[in-house]
Amino acid sequence: MTVAFDVIVIGGGLSGLMAGLTAAERGLSTLVLDRNPGVGGKYCYTSMGAAALTNTGMGLDRFHGRDIRFVTDALSAFDAPVLRGWFEEHGVQLADAEYYGLVCPPSGGDAVGALVEALESTGAELRTECVVTGVERVDGGFRVQAGEPLQAKSVVLAAGGANLPQLGGGDDGYRIAVSLGHQCEPAYAAHAGVTVAETWPTTLPGLWMDVELSLTVGCKPLRDARAIGSMLFTQSGLTGEAVFNISRYIGPNLDGGPELHVNFHPGMEFDDVAQWLHRVFGERTREPSDRAIDFMLPASLGSILLAHQKVKPGARVMQLHERQRQGLLTEMVDTRLRATGTLGMRAAESCSGGVQVREVDPRTMQSKLVPGLYVVGRLLDICADWGGFEQHFSLASGRLAGLSVLQ
Repeated sequence: MTVAFDVIVIGGGLSGLMAGLTAAERGLSTLVLDRNPGVGGKYCYTSMGAAALTNTGMGLDRFHGRDIRFVTDALSAFDAPVLRGWFEEHGVQLADAEYYGLVCPPSGGDAVGALVEALESTGAELRTECVVTGVERVDGGFRVQAGEPLQAKSVVLAAGGANLPQLGGGDDGYRIAVSLGHQCEPAYAAHAGVTVAETWPTTLPGLWMDVELSLTVGCKPLRDARAIGSMLFTQSGLTGEAVFNISRYIGPNLDGGPELHVNFHPGMEFDDVAQWLHRVFGERTREPSDRAIDFMLPASLGSILLAHQKVKPGARVMQLHERQRQGLLTEMVDTRLRATGTLGMRAAESCSGGVQVREVDPRTMQSKLVPGLYVVGRLLDICADWGGFEQHFSLASGRLAGLSVLQ
């Protein structure tokens, strides 16, 4: 016997839960399916434990993809004040945390729990550990194979996160979208640590500082591949906000030999850094150079950059040649590292790629190819900066789909 619903949502992450509860609030019989034992999707693994839901710096410039204006309708329909208000009404207080965005602190409540409670209060049904093996068009809607035959007038695809092992490795949304005629861009790790060929960064574990990063491929600057923010040195690679924001460009360009450019004095002009170095060294000519450089860089990093210029340990500032000073200055604003990849999907908090946005109506999230099919959240080929931006779009696109389905 086939069980019928008005709406079946495939995927129990932020976008799926929001789409399901919004549709159910409109009186539509709704079923939300998720392949994992628990719901919440990648949100449970993002923001380095800070669990960002949005960001006070929300804007179109924080999104990236073939057509970033695609996100406009969703963000307008569920902007940051409205989103924050929704969670506050449901017992979740968000706090502004530097670097992370607006987060849900341990004492602020459970964001996923609030979504689930709101979903269940509408009478909608939630099933976990339920793998969807197929979706096909039939008269009157869709047939969904999920252990038993199900039928729905409309389907919302919210199951992104292709091949993320920590989430069970599911690629249900991508596979189903392709089977229904959609094109998907290849998935690459995003919001992930980056590995480099040089070994010296691994000798500075725990060093955290603000930097400006850019990427060149074949000696040519890669458009839009620029980020300013924190960078953390670890024994396995580079992480932090700036690294996460540039990591999405690494995978697609590995064959071109991407080179990471690091400016350790972001926001300063080259001449200003040069004058600063000249003043610091001029006031400390008799001091060891590795002690003097500590006024401009962490001592551990400064010592390594001095060693790159073949400055002997303990050498006084007055003993440095002009070419060594110039070499040091260049490295301070443009250290170059050969990117060899990312820490992979297992360590990634997001992934690029997904359903091409030109095949989806941004006003409703409905497929332009398959009437009655809606595509939301990270399943779409939309990337955003780290720090709550993708989470906000997931919630907003789910909200818009829930409001639009079966209208």
